[in-house]
Amino acid sequence: MVKLLKIFLHLKNKRFQDKDEEKLRGYFGNTFKKYIEFHHHISKDTYYFIPSRIQYKVISGCLVILGIGKEADLLLSIVEDIMRVNIDGIDYKVQPEAVLTFHRIEVTKEFYSYSFKTPWFALNQSNYRKYRDGTLDLNKQLSNNILEFFKICGVLADKKIEVEGTFKKRKIRVKNTNIIGFIGNFQANVVLPDYISLGKRKSIGLGRIIRN
Repeated sequence: MVKLLKIFLHLKNKRFQDKDEEKLRGYFGNTFKKYIEFHHHISKDTYYFIPSRIQYKVISGCLVILGIGKEADLLLSIVEDIMRVNIDGIDYKVQPEAVLTFHRIEVTKEFYSYSFKTPWFALNQSNYRKYRDGTLDLNKQLSNNILEFFKICGVLADKKIEVEGTFKKRKIRVKNTNIIGFIGNFQANVVLPDYISLGKRKSIGLGRIIRN
């Protein structure tokens, strides 16, 4: 079983947008600098490559922070210190609500149907040329991303992960750069929790899924 902690930052009469996920990550990285898990920087110029077990999301207009595994414990330890957030230079007083859940994550014989609620950032420097040439298998790429999530959770995938999906290209903007993402539905022989993110930039909510 994998531990997940979602902290909902409740705020009256304010609905946030997906673009605010990256701003929320920046705020927590600056506010909780003593915890490298929030910003992944050893120094100004040195980046520490660790799995993204903290993900920032906007769900139904509400700011949400998701912690996976040991990072769920970290979030639980600081939840009482979260009294406000700053988005676009505006301070908002929030009421945090922590929801702790445990999930079975495994490869199965049965296939389950999922949808991307935010664009999936599937491309990188090594596979972009294949995509441009029309030879990239997005199903295989998504299978690799799911396997990466298993590794983040410390779960062994004891069978081959199989994916069959229908994807549409969607242009998105990240850090003032236009990139190619994908939306759509897929079936996979895995059990995954709702609202986790897959692919690149999952820490800022890209590639968020739910089961259909």
